[in-house]
Amino acid sequence: MKIFSKIWKVLRWVLLGLFIILAVAAVCFKIYTGNYYRANEETIEDFAGSYSTVHSYSNDNGTVFIPTEDEIKAVIVFYPGGKVEYTAYSPLMYELADRGYLCLLPRMPENLAFLRIDAVDKLTAGWDEEAATVENLDWYLAGHSLGGVAASVHLGEDDSYRGLILCGSYTATDFSESDIRLLSIFGEKDGVISRENYEESKTFWPEDSEEHVIEGGIHSYFGSYGIQDGDGEPGITNEQQITETADVISHWIG
Repeated sequence: MKIFSKIWKVLRWVLLGLFIILAVAAVCFKIYTGNYYRANEETIEDFAGSYSTVHSYSNDNGTVFIPTEDEIKAVIVFYPGGKVEYTAYSPLMYELADRGYLCLLPRMPENLAFLRIDAVDKLTAGWDEEAATVENLDWYLAGHSLGGVAASVHLGEDDSYRGLILCGSYTATDFSESDIRLLSIFGEKDGVISRENYEESKTFWPEDSEEHVIEGGIHSYFGSYGIQDGDGEPGITNEQQITETADVISHWIG
């Protein structure tokens, strides 16, 4: 009995230690994710007011942007960057929807796409009838920064998409032998993206991949949330980079 008593005492202290470690880790994670980049509401409102041809609606799982005048050309699912409020990408979604693309912008838990790489499935759940109207169109998965990396992981598990669009990002999945289309866009003065990882990831690109460099562009200006720490000095405005990004994507898909 004494042996069992000693074992229980040791086990109790081990369990208590594990509980403390997990509690501290949870608090640290919450502090880490709580310090995120907020969307620039003024810029978003300006874009929303400029496009009467785009209807948007939101729920707890994200926002959908629907062209109301043009025939829908394709569907674009956009994964937001890490620790960035997802609505910061609304201006880019408005620009793309104005060009005839149905855009889905999922909301990520704790603003981290890797916590829900299949977020689009949650956003479209319950809208089966509406989804059926566009199921025969080409669907593209896109993402900014870590959102693009997460999108590439999801695309490696779901082959229903026509292509991958990376904005200041790179793929973590090898598509070199696949028929997936790939477009990479990054800012000339991007000071955040790891150029080493970016260049190495090119070995994962399909043979006919395309790359576009935005002159004067930076990492942060794919969204509207200010300028990230460590980013470069922009040579163009936030609005100019968003417009050029939408132009490049539209031309590439078209």
